[in-house]
Formats: sequence, structure tokens, C-alpha cells
Amino acid sequence: MDTMDIIVVTIGVLGSFASIYGAYLSIKAKNEARTSAELAESAKNQVLKKQTTTHLAEILYQAKRVQQSFGKYSITQNKSLIGAEFEKDAEILQSYIFVFNENRALIENSTEIETDSTYKTLNESLDNFTKNRAADDKKTYGKQIRLAIDDIIFKLKKVIDDRNSETE
Repeated sequence: MDTMDIIVVTIGVLGSFASIYGAYLSIKAKNEARTSAELAESAKNQVLKKQTTTHLAEILYQAKRVQQSFGKYSITQNKSLIGAEFEKDAEILQSYIFVFNENRALIENSTEIETDSTYKTLNESLDNFTKNRAADDKKTYGKQIRLAIDDIIFKLKKVIDDRNSETE
């Protein structure tokens, strides 16, 4: 074998090693890119989950406002409702119904709440509460509203707590 053949073989062997090393680096870069993509996807999913939890918490907060407004209708068995602001209470419930309606898809997908029937029940309860003038009727419909809101709060709180415990 002459010098030229040795140089050609050496270059061929070095080229093979370079190709193998290049393939190794390529595979390593691919795996690192996949890991980075998986981390990015995981981070995105966590952000979306937190965002959903935050929206549910806002809906829960609004429901608690309604609960506080309508609590008096459950505890006034023998007491008068003198001083109760029926129109203000109805406005608070109406505002909550708007929030509930805007978020029906989120609520339906995240909780056990049957949003169509709950939305219908809340509207019917609001109608009954506002159209009746007698104090006993206000108590009856106010209590029904509070019970419906209590159920919503229970189900929202359960989902929020579950979601928060999953991320800890």
C-alpha cells in the first residue's frame, strides 16, 4: 500500500467517524428538542388549567355574593323582611345569571353542573321572585334561589379544590 492509499483510507475512516459523530449529535439535539417541546407543552397545559381554575373561582365568588344577598330569606322564618332591598337582590342575581350564561361551556366542561337546566331554573326563580310582592312569596322564592346557589357553590368549590390539589 502506498502513501496515497493510506491517506485515502485514513480520510475515509475519519469521514466515517465524523459522520457517526454527526449522527450522534443530531440524535442528541432531536431528543433535547423533543424534551423542550414536551416541557413547553406541559407548561402551556398548566397555564391553561390555572386559567380555567381562576375563571371558576371568579364564578364561585359571584355565586357567594348571591348567596349572601339571599341568605336572609332562609333565616326570616318569623321575622319581617322590612328593610330588605328586593330590587337590589334581584339585580345581584341577574348579574350572576349573566356571568353564569357567559361561562356555561366552561362550567359544563369542568363541573357536574347541568348548565342548561340550572340557567333555566335561575331565570325562572328570578322571574318568580320579582313578580311576586307578598313577603311570604319573597321568602319562598328567595329561599329557592339560595338553595340553587348553594348547590352551584358546592359543585364549583369541589372542582376548584380538586384542581388545586392536583397541581400541588
